Amino acid sequence: MNGKYMKYSIVIGIIAFVLGAVLFLAIDSSSPYLASLVVAFLIFEISFYYLFGKERQKNKLLK
Repeated sequence: MNGKYMKYSIVIGIIAFVLGAVLFLAIDSSSPYLASLVVAFLIFEISFYYLFGKERQKNKLLK
């Protein structure tokens, strides 16, 4: 897998963490950072899976 897709997934995860932290702090959550971490991890995994599938399909079409 190309390294640029991993970088995209990490950046997406970090952005999701920051936005989640702001949101959970704004609504006075009991543990905003833990909730933000869970949400960011899920979004990171979904974006990684999506980009991995996209790369796999691209390689399948080239063969």
